[in-house]
Amino acid sequence: MLLARGDHRTNRHGNGTAVHGAHHGAFAEVPQVGRGAAGRRTCSIWATLGVAMLLEPHASPAHAHRVAAAHRTRRWWLAAAAASLATPGVAADDEQPVIVDQSVAGAQIELQFTPDFSAAQREHARLWVIGAAEAVSGYFERFPVPQLELLLQGSEGSGVVSGATFGEPSLHMRVRLGRDTTPAQYRDDWVLAHEMVHLAVPRVPRAQRWLHEGIATYVESLARAQAGLLDAAQVWRGWQREMPLGQPRPGDRGLDHTPTWGRIYWGGAMFCLLADVRMRQRGHPNRGLQQALRGVQRAGGDYRVAWPAERILAIADAAVGMTTLSDLHRDMKDSASAVDLAALWRELGVVEGGPLRDDAPLASVRRAILS
Repeated sequence: MLLARGDHRTNRHGNGTAVHGAHHGAFAEVPQVGRGAAGRRTCSIWATLGVAMLLEPHASPAHAHRVAAAHRTRRWWLAAAAASLATPGVAADDEQPVIVDQSVAGAQIELQFTPDFSAAQREHARLWVIGAAEAVSGYFERFPVPQLELLLQGSEGSGVVSGATFGEPSLHMRVRLGRDTTPAQYRDDWVLAHEMVHLAVPRVPRAQRWLHEGIATYVESLARAQAGLLDAAQVWRGWQREMPLGQPRPGDRGLDHTPTWGRIYWGGAMFCLLADVRMRQRGHPNRGLQQALRGVQRAGGDYRVAWPAERILAIADAAVGMTTLSDLHRDMKDSASAVDLAALWRELGVVEGGPLRDDAPLASVRRAILS
């Protein structure tokens, strides 16, 4: 689950909404319906009822069902949100959400717009959803789930503000975005692709959230690059700049026991990068994390089910005939292990401020990761 990350990309297409933290992956504000930003990164507040009900990321089904105790559909919630945003005097019929059914890569996505979007604004958003879904489908060979409800809540200004994905009581996603977001801003957005990557991975216990967020942070860039939305240099320069945020700091007790934003997002992404490189080094350059995660999908693993990290990693390993992910998890889950990123970048041919080097020892691995 990702609501807003305060990195250079958020700042580039944001609309001035307050974001806690100056780095990619920082915990950020969760907007209340029809009001200013409020709450922490780990909450979603159903403000229209005047009741603060916390939805924890990757929550257990029992917890999620308690949160949903009002027994209302999300379409009802959206209508309530629309009512809170409506201009006085507008007819009740105009306060209902606008529903658009969209087929993408064999899946059905029900787009639920608050009524404050114009028809042209809804069309721009619809094309953005298709682009993100196609990018994620390309990485996983299909869209991760057959059906999805995507609630799109409008706000003033432009830019994609926040997003969150929930597996219970049934699968749905909520995204808040500026109604004046331009096609160029939609093209630059990473939030929706990040959320859609979450759909491809089973929910995990809270201590292993770093795996979910790490996969989403890592794969989002790859999916967008493979779809032609980013170039290779952008991906590698971004990782070179941001990946150090995932390094352990004093007092770190390993990925399973250090729930800081840097370790959850970029520590998890660093785990994915190391695993991807090692798989391609030890086997064939064209068989890495992408093929391993596709194996999880084929085994029935997606956001509709809850599995421990060990099961996810074992199935992913089996898909490529290795134990790389499980071995790396064993090494990093309970102890602080700094990664020599400078050496890794040199071997991959990622030079700060210079072009990517095709004469580097692992240049073929670098190219394969984005192919």
